[in-house]
Amino acid sequence: MSKAIIICIVLCLFVVNIYAQDIDIGNTKSDTLEYHPQIDSYFKKSNILIPISEVIGINLGLCAFNNYVSKEPFAKISFKSIADNFKTGFVWDNDFFVTNQFAHPYHGSLYFNSARSSGYTFWESVPFTFGGSFMWETTMETDPPQTNDLINTTMGGIMLGEISHRLSSLVLDESTYGFNRVSREILATLIDIPRGFNRLLRGDINRHTRRNVNDVFPINSRFSFGYANVDRKKKYNINKDNALAELVFIYKKDLNSESFKPFEIFRLKLGIDAKTGEEPSSWVDVYGILYGKNLARIKDKALILGVFQDFDFFNNSIYNLGAQSAGLGLIVNVPISRHFSFSANVHNNFIALAALNSIYRGGENRDYDFLMGDKVLAEGILDAGPFSLQLEYKLYLMKSINGIAGNHTMGFLNPKLFLKVYKGLGAGAEFIYYHRHSVYKKIEVNNLDLTEHRFYLSYWF
Repeated sequence: MSKAIIICIVLCLFVVNIYAQDIDIGNTKSDTLEYHPQIDSYFKKSNILIPISEVIGINLGLCAFNNYVSKEPFAKISFKSIADNFKTGFVWDNDFFVTNQFAHPYHGSLYFNSARSSGYTFWESVPFTFGGSFMWETTMETDPPQTNDLINTTMGGIMLGEISHRLSSLVLDESTYGFNRVSREILATLIDIPRGFNRLLRGDINRHTRRNVNDVFPINSRFSFGYANVDRKKKYNINKDNALAELVFIYKKDLNSESFKPFEIFRLKLGIDAKTGEEPSSWVDVYGILYGKNLARIKDKALILGVFQDFDFFNNSIYNLGAQSAGLGLIVNVPISRHFSFSANVHNNFIALAALNSIYRGGENRDYDFLMGDKVLAEGILDAGPFSLQLEYKLYLMKSINGIAGNHTMGFLNPKLFLKVYKGLGAGAEFIYYHRHSVYKKIEVNNLDLTEHRFYLSYWF
């Protein structure tokens, strides 16, 4: 299911790029590419009962589906099961990795956007996400409420919710007509379902304005298709030789701005690779700024100190890693000349909750530990004419809090080289070095030492 969702998201974001490039569609030209802030007079806050009702409706609707369509035993709730849940209290669950680390954050984004699309700010929408998750955990299942689900649904839902809200704003443009307008409304709804529902409820889908009234910031994205290969090592029983597709989406306010609100800067990376007859690998790698202040604005140079939030989801045959984290970081932007520039991003995050595959077996569905710890992200980009040289390193230092007691160190070193050839078309190559060292208390040591090569054709938007 997660693979299908990720493929759909990749396709939707690919189309977002088309709509966000100021292209004539249906003989109507929009001003989506031109930067402008949201015009607040067009976004009135709804009565608080609207998002509360929608959050409750989402939970009741999904519970009914689980009960009457999927016929899941955990969905057969009663007043007794609710009372038992409060009596038992929060526990750790044994669901599939994908369910806990991806499906729950996506579920949380629906809660968040029920409020966000009703005129509430980013921070005002946070309690609805937590409240929706708390309601689900305590009343919508016969299973005891689960600590990991509450954290993943809330933190991941906030992040994915705000990003999908901003992506839908890139598509929506009420100054357009005809096929252009209809197709924008449909695509925006696919990206942000609660927003599409609320626009229908308020009649905004029929409103016409003289200009685009949504937040619009410059975007830069790259779609790549090619080949991925992991060096074969018998002791890991790995033989990866796959087709690869990846979409990198960079959304950012002018870096010379004085300050930055939540997710006015973010990077979203979505990918999938597989060969015929093999279960696809997938990844969702996101970071965004929660608040930032520009410490130095000198001749287009910027030094931004900020609070960042990260969402990591890597699901493949080599390792499974999912993490929710937040912390302090710096963004540096130094234009050197017309054809040369350097930028860097470094931040250090507290990992509120992570999941990592291990020797643990919690029933038939769970083969991973829950962990807490620290994440360091460092990336640098040197652009020189048509060439772009990039280096990224991520390091995770984690300790098990549920599963098998142990300490885990995991890192990814990822140099990349890109060449733009003609009108956005180009090619790229990457080298990825994975390393992992897991020490399980009184059991065993688990080491991982692998290299991967990627080669692909790319299109820059």
